[in-house]
Amino acid sequence: MAERKVISAITDDDPEELYKAAANTIKRAIKDILEKRNYAVLAVPGGRTVPKVFEQLKGMDIPWLQVHIFIVDERLVPIDDELSNFRLAKETFIDELIDSGKLPKENAHPFIYKETMPGKGIRAYEKELKVLGDSYDIVLLSAGEDGHVGALYPDHHSIDDDSEFFIRMDDSPKPPKDRMSMSRKLLLRSKTAVLLLIGESKKQAYEKLVDMSISYRKCPAKLVLDIEDSYIITDQKE
Repeated sequence: MAERKVISAITDDDPEELYKAAANTIKRAIKDILEKRNYAVLAVPGGRTVPKVFEQLKGMDIPWLQVHIFIVDERLVPIDDELSNFRLAKETFIDELIDSGKLPKENAHPFIYKETMPGKGIRAYEKELKVLGDSYDIVLLSAGEDGHVGALYPDHHSIDDDSEFFIRMDDSPKPPKDRMSMSRKLLLRSKTAVLLLIGESKKQAYEKLVDMSISYRKCPAKLVLDIEDSYIITDQKE
């Protein structure tokens, strides 16, 4: 395994520098992947922090024609619902990239909630990803206050689920209860992970992340430390 690279960017007074660092890391990772093949798979989450990274990304010189964008986790709602994570990404940067001709519309891969199907759409989403391989190349994550990432929650069946691709639940500890998410195994197959821990509310999550006595079951964000190329973008101090 290649040497893991972990970057901690600590800037108390200027979080914009952290968002820029995250976007630059993603940009470099995309270009590294494209040196080896002609497309890259980027997975993005929802959350309050990530739109700032999206804003940085859309202004960067990135070969979007060769990038496919998937969602890390999603609420089981229609894509135009105000609760949809993909809607947030779409309105913040994906629509602008498509409208400007930089990103082909077919390279945006929202999760489509299918209420009447047994898997609610996760099998179809799995097939969509498998066309491009069995993993994300780059995954952007934002840790929750309790250390969750995507919809992988501490001490919850979501973190123990051994599914290879996606999982769904109707008992999410964080509302709304009905969600889908990348599985633990799918996350661990990522080539590059960029984890955001920005703001005072993430202090406890950061403390769990750096405490080696705490397992990933108690702090799912720790999974990124087992990804070959992982970056921690934070304003927390040890």
